[in-house]
Amino acid sequence: MQDAVTDAMENAIERKTGAEIDLPDTSEMENSGAFVNYKSATKTYLTEKEKMQATVIFQKDNEGLSIAFQMTGENGKSFVTTISHISEKFTLPLKAKFAIGNEYDGENPTANITFMEVNDTGMKSSEVPFEGEMIITKLSKDEVVFEINGKGSDAMNIDSPSNWNEIKGNGKLVHPIILSYGIDKNNILK
Repeated sequence: MQDAVTDAMENAIERKTGAEIDLPDTSEMENSGAFVNYKSATKTYLTEKEKMQATVIFQKDNEGLSIAFQMTGENGKSFVTTISHISEKFTLPLKAKFAIGNEYDGENPTANITFMEVNDTGMKSSEVPFEGEMIITKLSKDEVVFEINGKGSDAMNIDSPSNWNEIKGNGKLVHPIILSYGIDKNNILK
């Protein structure tokens, strides 16, 4: 019955918007998990011990294909990565470059990271890479694996490369919730 409801909603949205959409099955949500290590030379922001909810979003528009990983935890932490300007005929490993202002160089997909932590004292963000790369090594309905190798800092030091720190990370999403807009997810999953 749930599948019939999901199919009806997808069809209604597609008729209204003209864009292909794929909504998640509720059974996927129970098994979903993300385990991420993310740290700079001075601070650890996430460790794989913190299980987070995992969502993968595929979107195709005039700018090309984008892949986003959204991970949220019960402890107020969220981690989002986005790779844009991807060719639909990409192969794995998929490499994307970090750049100041996330500027597309006309050739390489661009990568972007946002980390936020909300606690009693307010909202904090992390250092983010301004150069380097993100690599997706596995992209299936059951598992997504990625690595981050870069250098960067907080926004106040964006123009001061001498103040940048090494930023490393890796993550594994198991049974992620997969949403797709404007493209069939089966054309993306490898």
